[in-house]
Amino acid sequence: MSIVLVVVCVIALFIYFEVLLQASRFLHGARAVKAVDRYCDSVVARIFSLLRTYCAFEIVYEDRLGPDLPERFILIANHQSLLDIPLCMRMIAGRRLRFVAKKELGAGIPFVSSVLRTQGHALITRKGDTAQAMGAIRRFARRSRREGTCPVLFPEGTRSRDGKLGPFYTAGLRKVLEEGPLPLVVAAIDGGWRIAKLKDLYKSFRGIRYELRLAAVLPAPSGKKETLEALAAARDIISSELADMRAASA
Repeated sequence: MSIVLVVVCVIALFIYFEVLLQASRFLHGARAVKAVDRYCDSVVARIFSLLRTYCAFEIVYEDRLGPDLPERFILIANHQSLLDIPLCMRMIAGRRLRFVAKKELGAGIPFVSSVLRTQGHALITRKGDTAQAMGAIRRFARRSRREGTCPVLFPEGTRSRDGKLGPFYTAGLRKVLEEGPLPLVVAAIDGGWRIAKLKDLYKSFRGIRYELRLAAVLPAPSGKKETLEALAAARDIISSELADMRAASA
Protein backbone atom coordinates (compact mmCIF):
# COMPACT_ATOMS: atom_id res chain seq x y z
CA MET A 1 0.00 0.00 0.00
CA SER A 2 2.84 2.37 0.82
CA ILE A 3 4.30 2.17 -2.70
CA VAL A 4 0.88 3.07 -4.15
CA LEU A 5 0.73 6.12 -1.88
CA VAL A 6 4.23 7.14 -2.96
CA VAL A 7 3.37 6.76 -6.66
CA VAL A 8 0.23 8.90 -6.27
CA CYS A 9 2.13 11.58 -4.34
CA VAL A 10 5.00 11.61 -6.85
CA ILE A 11 2.57 12.00 -9.75
CA ALA A 12 0.95 14.90 -7.92
CA LEU A 13 4.38 16.49 -7.43
CA PHE A 14 5.17 16.09 -11.12
CA ILE A 15 1.91 17.85 -12.02
CA TYR A 16 2.68 20.57 -9.47
CA PHE A 17 6.11 21.08 -11.02
CA GLU A 18 4.69 21.30 -14.55
CA VAL A 19 2.17 23.93 -13.42
CA LEU A 20 4.95 25.96 -11.80
CA LEU A 21 7.04 25.69 -14.96
CA GLN A 22 4.19 27.13 -16.98
CA ALA A 23 3.80 29.95 -14.46
CA SER A 24 7.54 30.73 -14.61
CA ARG A 25 7.18 31.63 -18.29
CA PHE A 26 5.64 34.92 -17.19
CA LEU A 27 8.90 35.81 -15.44
CA HIS A 28 12.01 37.05 -17.20
CA GLY A 29 15.73 36.38 -17.19
CA ALA A 30 17.37 35.66 -13.86
CA ARG A 31 14.03 35.64 -11.99
CA ALA A 32 12.74 32.80 -14.16
CA VAL A 33 15.95 30.78 -13.72
CA LYS A 34 15.86 31.20 -9.93
CA ALA A 35 12.18 30.28 -9.81
CA VAL A 36 12.69 27.07 -11.82
CA ASP A 37 15.69 26.10 -9.66
CA ARG A 38 13.63 26.70 -6.52
CA TYR A 39 10.68 24.66 -7.80
CA CYS A 40 12.97 21.84 -8.84
CA ASP A 41 14.76 21.70 -5.47
CA SER A 42 11.42 21.62 -3.68
CA VAL A 43 10.04 18.75 -5.75
CA VAL A 44 13.23 16.67 -5.47
CA ALA A 45 13.32 17.14 -1.69
CA ARG A 46 9.72 15.97 -1.35
CA ILE A 47 10.23 12.94 -3.59
CA PHE A 48 13.23 11.67 -1.62
CA SER A 49 11.42 12.36 1.65
CA LEU A 50 8.50 10.19 0.49
CA LEU A 51 10.84 7.39 -0.54
CA ARG A 52 12.65 7.45 2.79
CA THR A 53 9.45 7.51 4.82
CA TYR A 54 7.34 4.93 2.99
CA CYS A 55 9.82 2.72 1.11
CA ALA A 56 12.80 2.50 3.49
CA PHE A 57 14.79 4.15 0.70
CA GLU A 58 18.07 5.01 2.43
CA ILE A 59 20.20 7.86 1.09
CA VAL A 60 23.74 8.08 2.40
CA TYR A 61 25.61 11.28 1.56
CA GLU A 62 29.21 11.76 2.55
CA ASP A 63 31.03 15.02 1.82
CA ARG A 64 34.75 14.55 2.34
CA LEU A 65 35.53 17.98 0.90
CA GLY A 66 33.63 20.37 3.16
CA PRO A 67 35.02 23.90 2.80
CA ASP A 68 37.39 22.67 0.07
CA LEU A 69 34.50 22.36 -2.37
CA PRO A 70 35.20 25.02 -5.04
CA GLU A 71 32.63 27.66 -5.93
CA ARG A 72 32.60 26.38 -9.52
CA PHE A 73 33.80 23.02 -10.74
CA ILE A 74 33.13 20.15 -13.11
CA LEU A 75 31.55 17.22 -11.30
CA ILE A 76 32.82 13.85 -12.52
CA ALA A 77 30.78 10.84 -11.38
CA ASN A 78 29.96 7.29 -12.33
CA HIS A 79 26.44 6.64 -13.59
CA GLN A 80 23.98 3.95 -12.48
CA SER A 81 20.42 5.29 -12.58
CA LEU A 82 18.11 8.02 -13.85
CA LEU A 83 17.89 9.07 -10.21
CA ASP A 84 21.58 10.03 -10.22
CA ILE A 85 20.56 13.42 -11.63
CA PRO A 86 18.05 14.43 -8.90
CA LEU A 87 20.27 12.78 -6.27
CA CYS A 88 23.21 15.04 -7.14
CA MET A 89 20.94 18.07 -7.38
CA ARG A 90 19.51 17.37 -3.93
CA MET A 91 22.65 16.40 -2.05
CA ILE A 92 25.19 18.91 -3.37
CA ALA A 93 23.54 21.93 -1.82
CA GLY A 94 24.48 25.48 -2.62
CA ARG A 95 25.66 24.77 -6.16
CA ARG A 96 23.64 24.96 -9.38
CA LEU A 97 24.44 21.78 -11.27
CA ARG A 98 23.87 21.31 -14.99
CA PHE A 99 24.14 17.91 -16.65
CA VAL A 100 25.27 16.44 -19.94
CA ALA A 101 22.67 13.78 -20.74
CA LYS A 102 21.57 11.80 -23.75
CA LYS A 103 18.98 13.44 -25.97
CA GLU A 104 16.38 10.71 -25.38
CA LEU A 105 16.02 11.81 -21.75
CA GLY A 106 14.63 15.16 -22.89
CA ALA A 107 11.20 13.65 -23.60
CA GLY A 108 8.88 11.08 -22.09
CA ILE A 109 10.29 10.83 -18.56
CA PRO A 110 8.19 12.60 -15.92
CA PHE A 111 9.99 15.43 -14.12
CA VAL A 112 13.48 14.46 -15.38
CA SER A 113 12.67 15.46 -18.98
CA SER A 114 11.13 18.77 -17.89
CA VAL A 115 14.14 19.58 -15.71
CA LEU A 116 16.61 18.82 -18.48
CA ARG A 117 14.71 20.89 -21.04
CA THR A 118 14.08 23.97 -18.91
CA GLN A 119 17.26 24.42 -16.86
CA GLY A 120 19.82 24.64 -19.63
CA HIS A 121 21.27 21.14 -19.54
CA ALA A 122 23.02 19.61 -22.57
CA LEU A 123 21.06 16.98 -24.47
CA ILE A 124 23.32 15.12 -26.85
CA THR A 125 22.99 12.38 -29.43
CA ARG A 126 25.12 9.64 -27.92
CA LYS A 127 25.87 7.72 -31.11
CA GLY A 128 26.14 8.58 -34.79
CA ASP A 129 26.20 12.38 -34.69
CA THR A 130 29.45 13.62 -33.21
CA ALA A 131 28.97 17.13 -34.59
CA GLN A 132 25.61 17.52 -32.81
CA ALA A 133 27.03 16.21 -29.54
CA MET A 134 30.11 18.43 -29.56
CA GLY A 135 28.10 21.47 -30.61
CA ALA A 136 25.59 20.92 -27.80
CA ILE A 137 28.38 20.51 -25.23
CA ARG A 138 30.16 23.65 -26.47
CA ARG A 139 26.99 25.73 -26.12
CA PHE A 140 26.33 24.12 -22.75
CA ALA A 141 29.84 24.98 -21.50
CA ARG A 142 29.47 28.60 -22.62
CA ARG A 143 26.09 28.88 -20.93
CA SER A 144 27.47 27.34 -17.71
CA ARG A 145 30.34 29.84 -17.66
CA ARG A 146 27.96 32.76 -18.33
CA GLU A 147 25.43 31.69 -15.68
CA GLY A 148 27.95 30.48 -13.09
CA THR A 149 26.67 26.90 -13.00
CA CYS A 150 28.68 23.70 -12.51
CA PRO A 151 28.79 21.18 -15.38
CA VAL A 152 28.24 17.53 -14.48
CA LEU A 153 29.66 14.75 -16.64
CA PHE A 154 29.12 11.00 -16.49
CA PRO A 155 32.19 9.91 -18.50
CA GLU A 156 30.97 6.32 -18.88
CA GLY A 157 28.38 7.72 -21.28
CA THR A 158 25.66 5.31 -20.17
CA ARG A 159 24.21 3.78 -17.03
CA SER A 160 25.85 0.72 -15.50
CA ARG A 161 23.21 -2.00 -15.22
CA ASP A 162 25.23 -4.17 -12.82
CA GLY A 163 27.17 -1.61 -10.78
CA LYS A 164 30.49 -2.31 -12.51
CA LEU A 165 32.51 0.75 -13.44
CA GLY A 166 32.83 1.18 -17.20
CA PRO A 167 35.51 2.91 -19.28
CA PHE A 168 35.69 6.70 -19.17
CA TYR A 169 35.52 8.74 -22.38
CA THR A 170 37.31 12.07 -22.63
CA ALA A 171 35.66 13.99 -25.49
CA GLY A 172 32.96 15.68 -23.38
CA LEU A 173 35.35 16.83 -20.67
CA ARG A 174 37.84 18.16 -23.20
CA LYS A 175 35.10 20.15 -24.94
CA VAL A 176 33.86 21.68 -21.67
CA LEU A 177 37.41 22.65 -20.67
CA GLU A 178 37.89 24.48 -23.97
CA GLU A 179 35.63 27.21 -22.56
CA GLY A 180 37.85 27.73 -19.54
CA PRO A 181 39.70 25.79 -16.83
CA LEU A 182 37.76 24.39 -13.89
CA PRO A 183 38.81 22.01 -11.10
CA LEU A 184 37.31 18.53 -11.12
CA VAL A 185 35.23 17.32 -8.18
CA VAL A 186 35.11 13.52 -8.13
CA ALA A 187 32.02 11.73 -6.80
CA ALA A 188 31.22 8.04 -6.39
CA ILE A 189 27.61 6.84 -6.62
CA ASP A 190 26.41 3.36 -5.66
CA GLY A 191 23.12 1.53 -5.25
CA GLY A 192 21.34 3.11 -8.21
CA TRP A 193 22.14 0.23 -10.55
CA ARG A 194 19.41 -1.78 -8.84
CA ILE A 195 16.89 0.69 -10.28
CA ALA A 196 18.69 1.47 -13.53
CA LYS A 197 15.55 1.11 -15.65
CA LEU A 198 12.16 2.75 -15.23
CA LYS A 199 10.46 -0.63 -14.88
CA ASP A 200 12.75 -1.38 -11.92
CA LEU A 201 11.48 1.60 -9.94
CA TYR A 202 8.20 0.02 -8.91
CA LYS A 203 9.68 -3.40 -8.17
CA SER A 204 12.89 -2.46 -6.42
CA PHE A 205 12.46 0.79 -4.49
CA ARG A 206 11.97 -0.81 -1.08
CA GLY A 207 15.11 -1.15 0.99
CA ILE A 208 17.46 0.46 -1.55
CA ARG A 209 20.64 1.96 -0.12
CA TYR A 210 21.72 4.78 -2.42
CA GLU A 211 25.09 6.38 -1.70
CA LEU A 212 26.78 9.52 -2.96
CA ARG A 213 30.28 10.39 -1.80
CA LEU A 214 32.19 13.54 -2.71
CA ALA A 215 35.69 12.09 -2.68
CA ALA A 216 38.30 14.45 -4.12
CA VAL A 217 39.14 17.69 -5.88
CA LEU A 218 41.60 17.57 -8.78
CA PRO A 219 43.31 20.71 -10.13
CA ALA A 220 41.99 22.13 -13.38
CA PRO A 221 43.72 20.24 -16.19
CA SER A 222 45.26 22.09 -19.10
CA GLY A 223 45.68 20.49 -22.50
CA LYS A 224 44.91 17.01 -23.78
CA LYS A 225 47.59 15.17 -21.81
CA GLU A 226 46.60 16.63 -18.43
CA THR A 227 42.91 16.05 -19.19
CA LEU A 228 43.54 12.37 -19.96
CA GLU A 229 45.59 12.00 -16.78
CA ALA A 230 42.98 13.77 -14.66
CA LEU A 231 40.15 11.63 -15.97
CA ALA A 232 42.18 8.45 -15.40
CA ALA A 233 42.86 9.62 -11.84
CA ALA A 234 39.15 10.34 -11.33
CA ARG A 235 38.25 6.85 -12.48
CA ASP A 236 40.79 5.29 -10.11
CA ILE A 237 39.37 7.34 -7.22
CA ILE A 238 35.80 6.30 -8.01
CA SER A 239 36.80 2.64 -8.34
CA SER A 240 38.51 2.76 -4.94
CA GLU A 241 35.57 4.55 -3.31
CA LEU A 242 33.05 2.05 -4.71
CA ALA A 243 35.07 -0.83 -3.28
CA ASP A 244 35.22 0.94 0.09
CA MET A 245 31.49 1.71 0.12
CA ARG A 246 30.58 -1.87 -0.72
CA ALA A 247 32.93 -3.33 1.87
CA ALA A 248 31.44 -1.06 4.54
CA SER A 249 27.85 -2.08 3.74
CA ALA A 250 28.55 -5.81 3.32
